[in-house]
Amino acid sequence: MTPNEFLDKAWQESGPKLISGFSRPVYHNVMGLLRGRKYDKKAYGGMIRHTEAGMLTTWASQVPRGGVIVEIGCYGGLSTSYLLRGLKQHGGTIYSMDPFNSDLDKQAELTDNCVPLDNKPTKALVEQRLEKNGFAGMFKLIEGFSQEVAANWDPSIKIDFLWIDGNHEQAYRDFKDFEPYLNPGARVAVHDAHPRYGYQEVVRDVRKIFAEGQWEDMEHVKSIIAGRLIK
Repeated sequence: MTPNEFLDKAWQESGPKLISGFSRPVYHNVMGLLRGRKYDKKAYGGMIRHTEAGMLTTWASQVPRGGVIVEIGCYGGLSTSYLLRGLKQHGGTIYSMDPFNSDLDKQAELTDNCVPLDNKPTKALVEQRLEKNGFAGMFKLIEGFSQEVAANWDPSIKIDFLWIDGNHEQAYRDFKDFEPYLNPGARVAVHDAHPRYGYQEVVRDVRKIFAEGQWEDMEHVKSIIAGRLIK
């Protein structure tokens, strides 16, 4: 099945739910129950479902020992905590970027109107939260916009898992900005990438992302589309 065919099936409004194949709802729900209910979604202000959280933990646990995860869009640290929970099994580092509560005028100009700018979590708050969760020394929070972070990225830092959940109008740009730093076999996952559960701009960009290069292990989990890039 080509990535395009996979997306067509994943985005169907109706159809059979499969135990294996392009969609694995039984497995996803089990992972959600086991791994996706650890943190208080309401307190963190996060917008991921328990099945999505469980699979973020699962995918992070599959990163090579000492590997690197890059997260675009941290907000209150909910998805960051699930990623770190999986990454902790083999060690490694997550680089998580977000403007947090800085430069709100620029955020207002660039906003996709999906996240309220009032009372945005601060970088210090998220740092404290992640340390309290037991992840001290495993993360680097970067306060800034993804395009600026990418422009100053250290090319010696190669990425094993790229999680795109930032501005919904630039998912494709975020992918292209960090694509040069992806290791062979790196996983790329994009949130809000389903016509029913997500945003049309992300759906459009995901079609473009997975039309380029060669991909394997494509997976659809609620609003997430993921795959591993073959180089």
